[in-house]
Amino acid sequence: MYNKKQIDSCIDSLKKMLRDSNNELSSEQQSKLKKGISDLKRLQRATKLTHKQAVTVVDEIAKAAFEILTSGLSE
Repeated sequence: MYNKKQIDSCIDSLKKMLRDSNNELSSEQQSKLKKGISDLKRLQRATKLTHKQAVTVVDEIAKAAFEILTSGLSE
């Protein structure tokens, strides 16, 4: 139950980044966020996922979010 709430919180945060009118995200950045949301939902539904597979999904999402946050607005 606790993990579900954490994943839901992450999904909500990514959706807020997509909807934020102050963020002028490039189509590539939007695509990465949408993929991250999809991957988190898949992770949430997964029943037999190895630790390495879960870490890989979270790592990809974290890298995409970090790239967006550190690059600022699209150029």
